[in-house]
Amino acid sequence: NEREVSQLMSLVEAADGKLLVITGAGVSTESGIPDYRSPEGSYSKGHKPVMHNEFVKKEHLRKRYWARSLVGWRYFDAVSPSFPHFALQKLEQEKVISGIVTQNVDRLHMRAGTKSLVELHGHNDHVQCLSCGFHKPRRDFQLSLEEANISWTRSHLINRPEDADIRADGDAHLVNEDFHEFKVPNCDSCGTGIMMPTVVFFGGSIPNEVKDSAARMVDEANGILILGSSCQVFSVFRLCKAANQKSVPIGMVNIGPTRVDPMLDFKIEAQCGRTLRQLCSEIGVSIEQD
Repeated sequence: NEREVSQLMSLVEAADGKLLVITGAGVSTESGIPDYRSPEGSYSKGHKPVMHNEFVKKEHLRKRYWARSLVGWRYFDAVSPSFPHFALQKLEQEKVISGIVTQNVDRLHMRAGTKSLVELHGHNDHVQCLSCGFHKPRRDFQLSLEEANISWTRSHLINRPEDADIRADGDAHLVNEDFHEFKVPNCDSCGTGIMMPTVVFFGGSIPNEVKDSAARMVDEANGILILGSSCQVFSVFRLCKAANQKSVPIGMVNIGPTRVDPMLDFKIEAQCGRTLRQLCSEIGVSIEQD
């Protein structure tokens, strides 16, 4: 409505080019990536993300994670940036926003062309050895997984890709829960190390340099706009709290209650894409999607 558009425009104008955008899963749902906390999100289907310590210490949970990725990763890897990603890139280019701090690990902001970007929870397109630090593209590791598990796949993955129950962050539900014979390749470099996606799992730690970069962007901002996030996790909550303590105005576009509602100057309960279309129209910014 007009009042909400007016509130958003006031935030943009008052920030004078130093509007920091914090994005969550609600920005990528238009690309087809499921979120966690919406009524139709992964949590509503019983999804339980693997904790960091569980992945590191429990082989059977690592096997389960990678087996489910044989279905989920192909879908996740094939998605493309959608209107919200291109709109934010254009708003950065036009110096309406100063940058983005994202919780998302899908790299869609980067692929849309955003330059000033902090990926708070890492990115899902690489894997890293926990012993020697060796990196390789996730796509290559997934091919190794497929090659190592041809017979297991034939026996256990009976679902057609179009019937897959895709979950958040490259996961998929499997009816089969027998992962005893599933093989997970070790590190190509040291030969024994555990390979893990370059994302911050629940219970894991964000690297200090990433935390510092995000905190610096908040410190330099004249306004904060949160898009598609409930701000439930502490890594984002504390950024909002830091802005609030400095009396930096905070606006939000998100459907449903959030952890930071008491800190907000205004909240628009709507889809991110729809609201960004209104904003771009209001300030005369034209968006061309690739």
